[in-house]
Amino acid sequence: MALIFPRKKLPMISVRRPFSGTRTAFFAALICILTAGGCATASKDDSDAKYRSITEETMPEPYIPRDDGMPLTPEELRAFRTVGDLDRKLGTEDAHVVELHFKYFVHQQRASFERFLERASRFLPYIKKVFNDRGIPGDIAYLFMIESGGNPNAVSRAGAVGLWQFMPFTGRKFGLVQNNWIDERRDPYKSTYAASDYLLKLYGDFAEWNLAVAAYNAGEGKIGRAVSDTGAMDFFDLCRLDGQREERARLKAETRDYVPRLIAVSKIMRNLNLLGFSDPSPDAAWNLTPVTVPQGTNLSALARRLDLAWDEFSGMNPAFRRAASPPTHQSSAYVPPDKAADASLWLAGKESRIYVGWKEYRVKKGDSLASIAKRNNLSVAAIREANGFSSLPKPGTVILLPGGGQKAAAVHAAPPEKAASPGAGVYVVRSGDTLFSLARRWGTDVAAIRAANRLDESSVLKPGMRVKIPGNSKGKAGAPAPGKNTATRAGNQTYTVCPGDTLYSIARANNVSPQALRKTNRLDAKGRIRPGQKLLLP
Repeated sequence: MALIFPRKKLPMISVRRPFSGTRTAFFAALICILTAGGCATASKDDSDAKYRSITEETMPEPYIPRDDGMPLTPEELRAFRTVGDLDRKLGTEDAHVVELHFKYFVHQQRASFERFLERASRFLPYIKKVFNDRGIPGDIAYLFMIESGGNPNAVSRAGAVGLWQFMPFTGRKFGLVQNNWIDERRDPYKSTYAASDYLLKLYGDFAEWNLAVAAYNAGEGKIGRAVSDTGAMDFFDLCRLDGQREERARLKAETRDYVPRLIAVSKIMRNLNLLGFSDPSPDAAWNLTPVTVPQGTNLSALARRLDLAWDEFSGMNPAFRRAASPPTHQSSAYVPPDKAADASLWLAGKESRIYVGWKEYRVKKGDSLASIAKRNNLSVAAIREANGFSSLPKPGTVILLPGGGQKAAAVHAAPPEKAASPGAGVYVVRSGDTLFSLARRWGTDVAAIRAANRLDESSVLKPGMRVKIPGNSKGKAGAPAPGKNTATRAGNQTYTVCPGDTLYSIARANNVSPQALRKTNRLDAKGRIRPGQKLLLP
């Protein structure tokens, strides 16, 4: 997605679902964010305001930039001429497109951008640190701003969710758990790490950051086919050559505007004071400690134990969809550092786990909370707390009925970044490696590598670090690409396509051109390939 402002402010609910209301004018959404800011009232005093929950919002369609006819002031011109990571080779035509987006935020939507900065200040320091540690250009850290407006509860009509607007499949592919109880696409920390994994993967595909950013919006297949068709070496070159392709195959306007919009926001963020914007307050940044939560934990009781209002706790933990943690697996919760020890102590007790053995129940016509509670030997209060509602929803809705609790194992604060001990199956990290790339290379998954090395979601790989590869992994160290290369009788090499491969990424990994690869295998003009397909390498 390529969105920056929320469409409509929705009431806070415990079970969050994508909103599908009637279509309204885009500028109505701007009025909403200007007047309401999308934030619930703080539960306690102003010192806790930064953790208050941001309501779920459905993102609008991307705006179309138009010149407002106002020339840039000397200060604005000086800010616009600054150069960052993504705009070192802008041509005159490219710079004009960026200027339209720059004016949009600096002139037309100035007050909205101020509100946007306030939201972004919660997560920006953490995002910048992760991207810096992983070697991703600093300007790309602002990508979450144009995706979600800094709202971890942002949703799109297409089903994308969270700060980084992950679609369900892509989120799962990069380790983000999604079920009736939790949606880790809303977790600011886990989703940021997953986004960095995805961006590094895309950079590995295209070897150019602007193309990687465009692929984040349009998908690697779409950009890979466009690059293969045109032979373009960078994003702006691709936009110029894209007009030569068949109309139905061309990039959408949203994708062509996506990189210029990010560059415009980056120029503004580098020059906030010069442009008269307020710097994000360092005090607004979240400072939370992760704790491991056993399955079936009563989260509302945990919040009470820590003297936190539910709105405050759910603001710190937007990934949880109910007032209980998933009953089938452990999860992570974030609490203030001074409350982490108390949280771990309480989580180790029997009273914390009242939702183990839960079951689903579909509401029938004529049901009441009292009748359901009586039939299942539960209290009305327990059902309400398990589902986060005060009254029974309409027939056909699935609700959750808690089961009996059991004693939990001892739980502690999530471990800090730690390397594995040397031994069998240990890999020494090289520059450019990511958890995702290692998982693909050895036929395992990100979660398994994290578990084997006791890495939490904020841990980053650094060159020279030793990483233990799980024992059931099938890959081989140093494999040049995730697919499999084999020799034919004629002595030529073949490549077996893996999920996520593009014609461009395969060509780059095997040092051949996409055009030659397409011609050798008699592929169609779009260079379409499928997992399991064998390609002959020129």
